[in-house]
Amino acid sequence: MRSHRSKAAVVAVALSALAVTAATATMPATAQSSRLATTAAPATTALSATSAPAFPTFAQLPADQAAHPDAPQEWWYVVGHLNAHGHEFGYEVQIVAGATPRTLIAITDKTTGQYYTQSQVYPVDQTSFSATELDVRVPSATLSGPTDAMRLHATLPAGTVDLTLSAAGPAMYNNGTGLMPFLGGTSYYYSLPRLVSRGTVTVGGTAYQVTGQSWLDRQWGTWDWTTNDKWTWMALQLSNGDTINFWDILDRTGEHSYATVLRPNGTHEIVAVTPLAGGTGDWWTSPTTGKRYGTRWTVTIPGLDTALTVVAIPGQEIQSFGGIFEGAAGVTGRYHGKQISGQAYVEQLGNWS
Repeated sequence: MRSHRSKAAVVAVALSALAVTAATATMPATAQSSRLATTAAPATTALSATSAPAFPTFAQLPADQAAHPDAPQEWWYVVGHLNAHGHEFGYEVQIVAGATPRTLIAITDKTTGQYYTQSQVYPVDQTSFSATELDVRVPSATLSGPTDAMRLHATLPAGTVDLTLSAAGPAMYNNGTGLMPFLGGTSYYYSLPRLVSRGTVTVGGTAYQVTGQSWLDRQWGTWDWTTNDKWTWMALQLSNGDTINFWDILDRTGEHSYATVLRPNGTHEIVAVTPLAGGTGDWWTSPTTGKRYGTRWTVTIPGLDTALTVVAIPGQEIQSFGGIFEGAAGVTGRYHGKQISGQAYVEQLGNWS
């Protein structure tokens, strides 16, 4: 049974989360991170996505994989990096519920540099969103099944994505509780950042058997899009097993940069991040929308002795909301003072011109 959240509890946690968010924008470089740990799990213990953490959360797994009919805003957002015997792909499939259901689908052929994308809006009567289990269906995409065997299928004119996604390791409760202030409202928010992925990607009439890693973001709640100017979001999967959910939001009140770090044993840290916008570089201008997007960033987390260089392939723009950059990227740099590598997906929303 899905748990019920009282308004008082939501407000209390939202205010607590807001304090963390505000702090990330004002903490000095030497600020300490905020740590939330699971029940004394040793570093070698692998937790499942549905393991209940010792700290309180407002997202419940697997129940909250299902739709929330009362939520004005809700989506299932999956991105990943796939390999077919040396031929590499990135992909995105986003299924949006609510009054205007839609999909945003993209395939990046990292090997050839080609980018294929389509976004579509559907009448409500052509869609299905189960409120009891993960089973979301629109004409161009479906996502269903338990966390250890989710089935993802998406089609666009250039090809298809057909994958089985199996959660490996713990869930990430973003902002430490799975609830955070967001664009003048609140968002329930968790991620499954390590999904073992296998299946088929078809482009240009050629089917590729692929394996790799994916990331599922789940958000639902109430917020006001008009309060947002622009943002950069990143899903970083590091070679040591850690994952980072990073936000750099510019709104009416300024720039807010913060991240949630998840370790394989389920330990979470909410960390201050050096504001990103000023250090964005290697700009690419879309010939379709005229928007300008960065393709190179340095993500600096002073409290973790971390400086990561993230480089995305230019040209990865989805034609929705006037243009959104949704791009596969690579990661190199220093993490906890040691050299590291990884992979990432980067989203840029808004006008960066």
